[in-house]
Amino acid sequence: IHWRLLTTKKVEDFATALLCIEWYTCRWIIEEVFRILKKEGFNIEASELSKAKAIRKLTLMMLETIVKLFIMQIAYNTEEEVNPRSCFSQQEIECLEIQIEQLEGKTEKLKNPYKPSDLKRYIWAIARLGGWKGYLSERKPGITTFWIGLQKFSAILQGYTLFKDVSRR
Repeated sequence: IHWRLLTTKKVEDFATALLCIEWYTCRWIIEEVFRILKKEGFNIEASELSKAKAIRKLTLMMLETIVKLFIMQIAYNTEEEVNPRSCFSQQEIECLEIQIEQLEGKTEKLKNPYKPSDLKRYIWAIARLGGWKGYLSERKPGITTFWIGLQKFSAILQGYTLFKDVSRR
């Protein structure tokens, strides 16, 4: 594949070319944020809010989840271990451990390959909930897969929390 980046900026040296690539990368991140805010995610246009202050507040609440999605995407693409508590609470981790047992397949290729001390273990589960097949040989899950998985996990966590609450009575 031969990529070309079109720009109106005059590129005369390698440093300027790298700067243009960096700008494009930032623009792509912004596009992904808007994709999750809009139709492919929260569908903020359908909120029926009319006051700017209310829309800003709603957007800020949504951005909390979007930041979590980006943390997951970055952590899944790095080699080093990341603490799972950087993204999930202890109760969420407990619930995800139960989900991992359900999501793992019978073959070694469909087992979760990550340690409990690594955030990637729990991101793997979220991606599986989002429709990713779980094979490390296939394309890595993207932000949309994580979004779908987080939505499903949110419902599962509510049931888990209710069960724990009722079982203590």
